Amino acid sequence: MSRRGMTLLELVVGLTVTGIVLSAGVGAVAMLGDRRAAVSEGLGREARAAAVRRSIAGWLAGARLLVDEPGPSFRGLDGVNDGTSDDELSFVTTARTPLGDGDMVVRFYVDRDSITPEHGLTAEFLDWRRQVSRRLELEPRVTGLDLRYRTGIVATGGWLPSWISTTLLPASVEMRLTSAPGDTLPPLLTMPILAQFRGGR
Repeated sequence: MSRRGMTLLELVVGLTVTGIVLSAGVGAVAMLGDRRAAVSEGLGREARAAAVRRSIAGWLAGARLLVDEPGPSFRGLDGVNDGTSDDELSFVTTARTPLGDGDMVVRFYVDRDSITPEHGLTAEFLDWRRQVSRRLELEPRVTGLDLRYRTGIVATGGWLPSWISTTLLPASVEMRLTSAPGDTLPPLLTMPILAQFRGGR
């Protein structure tokens, strides 16, 4: 005897299976959305790290000395804070800065002051002729700044922990950034940033 239609039990089983399939599909779509957001956030961090690295390298590459007029010197200071490298570097650059074009002083340091809005690796820019300045937070997770300077004057051609001069640039400078234990910097910022200077010694 032939039968048409579905029994109530078959209908309930069919709806249950359809509900399970739809739930799995919605879960998969939500998981893809979460992964997409995580990947997008990771790419955003790496893009920001690449921009920070490019900016630092550009400002360093434009370093120069003002030999013909009295002005700021190249000052690379070696320091330690609670066992962490706490170096500081200031120099005149011809590269474009947030203050515009022209000879601007750039100062790299780690800002640990809870009162200032900037934290971590900070760049301070000074138009020393007009006495206008501006600070820029580059990477808040940086807790240590280690700088060293290469020179060809020393017989070994080795690295020095500091460099202060109004007449000579070093041959190159290397910058290393560190973060607090348990915190991580983007990979692009864990690699040393190296800049060579034309006419450096």
